[in-house]
Amino acid sequence: MRDSILRLPDGRIGLRLAERERMILRALLGDLSEIVGEEADPPGLTPLDGDADGELADDGERAEDAAPIDGEPAEAFSDPVLIRLYPDARPDDPAWSARFRDMIRGDLDEARRASLAVVSETLDARSIDDDEAEAWLHVLNDLRLVMGTRLGVTEEREAQPFDPEDPDAAALVVYAYTGWLEGQFVDVLAAALPEIPDPDDEPAAEPPADEFAGDDS
Repeated sequence: MRDSILRLPDGRIGLRLAERERMILRALLGDLSEIVGEEADPPGLTPLDGDADGELADDGERAEDAAPIDGEPAEAFSDPVLIRLYPDARPDDPAWSARFRDMIRGDLDEARRASLAVVSETLDARSIDDDEAEAWLHVLNDLRLVMGTRLGVTEEREAQPFDPEDPDAAALVVYAYTGWLEGQFVDVLAAALPEIPDPDDEPAAEPPADEFAGDDS
């Protein structure tokens, strides 16, 4: 199977996607956009701990004054997809995690909306630049999180042979496709990074020459 994402001679990144592929991605983008929403929800909490800037206190401390505004509790997710997209910062403290998530979710969603906008605008393009490719990478990662959670994908399930009779067979093919596409973006972008020399490959420094070597006086 030929690569769909490749570096072009002019330095841009080519998108060799068939129309069917673009249609599938367009549908997935619509689904993710509904999850993220069109605009950020207003925060429902005062700052967690610390000073007026909302800086967190030392680990292990909890602010007694971090009460929900208007008596409304921080949102506790029950949807596995939302839990996967907005994981607990402290798995052992769901209440603290819910308050923290309520503070930062707006920023996370703004970043997701920005990436979604870039991908939507370039979905029919034949080439994109590196910044746009990074947006594609972020969106593909989120798409896989959503699909993988809904399909109950685990390492064991991924290791099993593909079963065309599986009720989720079609969705699993799309899930695998997005992973294949994401991997190509990673490879193309990584190839453009500057090489970091391995210290073990560097030649040993020559010892300083003795300027009096061979001087018998």
